[in-house]
Amino acid sequence: MTRDGGAGATGPAARGVLDNELDIDRAADIPLGYAHARRRAARPMPSRSSLGSGREPPSVTSQARRKMSTPRLLTHRKDEEVSEGRIPSVARSVSRAAPVASSRSGAQRALSEVQGHTASRVAPERDISLSHMRSPPLDKPDPSVRAMSSSSRVLWSARTDALSDTHTHDRIALWREQSAREVHSHESRRPILSTKDVAQRATDPETESPLRTVLRYLAHEELSGSVYLLGWLMAVLLRCAVALGSWSGRRAPPMFGDFEAQRHWMELALHLPVRRWYRYDLLYWGLDYPPLTAWVSYACGRLATLFPALRPALALRSSRGSETPEIVLFMRLSVLVLDVLVYMPAVALFVLRRLDARSTRVRHMALWTVWCQPALILVDHGHFQYNAVMLGLAALSFALLLTRQPNVYTSAGAPAELQHLLLDTLSRHVSLQYVAAAVFFSLSLCFKQMALYYAPAVFAIMLGRCVGLARTDLLRGAALFIGLASATTAVFAILWLPWLGQVTELGQVLHRIFPLARGLFEDKVANVWCALSVLPVGARWKLPNLLGIPALAKLSLLAVLLAILPCCILLFVASVESVRRESITDDAHVDQVVADLRRRAGSVVSGTTRRTTGGAPSLHESSRGSDRRSVRSGSALAGSTSARLQESGQRTRRPSATIPPAAELLLYTLASTSLAFYLWGFQTHEKSVLLPLLPLTLLLTVQGDRTGAGAAAADWEWGVFANNVGVFSLWPLLQRDGQLLAWGVLLVLWNYLIGYRPWEVLRAVRAPPGAAVRAVAQAAMLGLVALWATVPLAPALWAPALRRYPDLFPVLTVLLCMPALVLVWLWTLSKHWQIALASGLLSARHKHK
Repeated sequence: MTRDGGAGATGPAARGVLDNELDIDRAADIPLGYAHARRRAARPMPSRSSLGSGREPPSVTSQARRKMSTPRLLTHRKDEEVSEGRIPSVARSVSRAAPVASSRSGAQRALSEVQGHTASRVAPERDISLSHMRSPPLDKPDPSVRAMSSSSRVLWSARTDALSDTHTHDRIALWREQSAREVHSHESRRPILSTKDVAQRATDPETESPLRTVLRYLAHEELSGSVYLLGWLMAVLLRCAVALGSWSGRRAPPMFGDFEAQRHWMELALHLPVRRWYRYDLLYWGLDYPPLTAWVSYACGRLATLFPALRPALALRSSRGSETPEIVLFMRLSVLVLDVLVYMPAVALFVLRRLDARSTRVRHMALWTVWCQPALILVDHGHFQYNAVMLGLAALSFALLLTRQPNVYTSAGAPAELQHLLLDTLSRHVSLQYVAAAVFFSLSLCFKQMALYYAPAVFAIMLGRCVGLARTDLLRGAALFIGLASATTAVFAILWLPWLGQVTELGQVLHRIFPLARGLFEDKVANVWCALSVLPVGARWKLPNLLGIPALAKLSLLAVLLAILPCCILLFVASVESVRRESITDDAHVDQVVADLRRRAGSVVSGTTRRTTGGAPSLHESSRGSDRRSVRSGSALAGSTSARLQESGQRTRRPSATIPPAAELLLYTLASTSLAFYLWGFQTHEKSVLLPLLPLTLLLTVQGDRTGAGAAAADWEWGVFANNVGVFSLWPLLQRDGQLLAWGVLLVLWNYLIGYRPWEVLRAVRAPPGAAVRAVAQAAMLGLVALWATVPLAPALWAPALRRYPDLFPVLTVLLCMPALVLVWLWTLSKHWQIALASGLLSARHKHK
């Protein structure tokens, strides 16, 4: 791609952006536009004092170009006119202008010069043209003269150009060229981002990251098609590197740890009848997960028996505590294969569906970020568990719930019958996706009961759709409700079938899955109950001794219900409103909804107050679509409400897809409910932090994302902060497992790759809300690790304190991480209210009760 005048404004980074596509995550989804256009070569810049007359004739370059093009135009035009028999009309029009031209010598020279060029190129027509040009002028205008031909206008332009002073006009043209260059240098008339701005943003140190640099290099080398494969290989490599380390309970008899528990479940599922699975030797790692975990253990055990070297390690009773290299390799590979087959495709589907309107690079960066999330890798492939199966099935359910609004994609003036027919068809497709989501979420629940952390949000969005459909069509609402109930019942019935015959057997399974006798929490988990238990009060005032376990269970349930109720109600209202908006086909009704949004939305954009961050606005803020079209196809949350209101009613074509309010709120509600269960739930352990981290990680896009007037950038900051706090809360657990090195390296590496610098935001003129608190919290975490590192350096100094408080550092970790997670939970609640106010959900609920 050649650039004549603007090559100096582009560097290697800008060329990499231009060769593939705009780095849309940094340039706010703005295409290059005129930046791709070829610039004209700069002419010498004369002094401004050398100005001639006030006219603005063409430059010397334009005169030469016109002189060269005139013979070709005459030749082409004459060929057409000879074939059509219209040469006499053209000749008469030229001959009328001949007397005027004869009075000026300069014009005659120009005509002679033009005719000479024409004669040299068009010899056959020369005699015809000259004979008509020598004819006398016409006394009466002819219609053909009024409709002057193209060749006559070209001759007239050439004659007029020759009348003026060429030297003076050349100076004026050069002066105008110089003025245009000065205006362009000040960048005051750019309609969109220039190449220079794109190059500047592509190398902005505040938003630059190694991951973005790698992806830009791959795009420059035309390797974009290999990005998914490279990201997958990188994620698998990180998992394998962590799996080379130690695991839970290694060489720690008699109970060992979670590795032995998973191996033991394979052993009992392989050798015992199904009805004894939940009754066999409950004191030694009795099975305490739902039946799908047992069925997966049975399948893995059957696969292991195909290899003779693995059979002794799965023998009944005699294999307890087996840690042979063969069984360790098999167990590690089983976790890796299930992760690759279930979790990684599920989160990839969610990211691609959620960011389908964004650039390819944004989707790549978001996917790499999610795949390499350190918390899940450390717990599953370091500590050793199969959480990826539960989280992958849940993520697949969320991806199906993240539906686009049904879209007729026809003109607003289409027949009403056609619009209703298409809307009904597309709406039924959305309902079918909800049924499929119910199936996968039921599978997630049947694998691990901790998926109940997501259940209130999933139930709210599904029930809201049933109620919304029932308001317009009772049969459709009832049909969806029956479909969801039938799908869920069928999944549970199939997986629980062996225990459904007897009530006692079913009760035993439920008792093992929900053991109330274990207490509020396990080990040192960063929730409210554990933080209260470590307060320096007497044993009499400890909660278990003060209230008792049954009362604490009820108190915990009440606290969780109060914490999740507001966000679940808002999600339910959003789901009902999404169904109402998708069924709008009447133009008057659409205009009424737009008027309501125009009155109530104000400057609230995508759940946050508009704050300009410099640079050009995002297309998501300015041109995603009008409110009228967004309401017609589902939501006014597909970009900037205030900007789209200006375009309301200008175009009648529906957009291809928009996100409904229910889908907009889904991830925030999932994060809020799972955090509420983790902070105030009963029987919580350290690994449970993976559940709130999943929706918070799925919110991540790229650093410095300007979508939604900076809302996406704020979500990214909070999501990374929550991940760092969650991984830090796993520090005591992974330290006991011998995975401390992997914990530190993977946490630092992930933050480095995505370009997270928590203290950079403090240098901003106007720091975002919560930035200072996040920076202080992460500085405290870093200080606590540095303090722990001094223990081996000064053992005599630390010995008295550690003898009196052996859990000093785990307790400090709890007291540090619990308030940070409460802060994240409060942020999710604020996002609910911001989105609800921006989309008019509360007013819509009041109006359509």
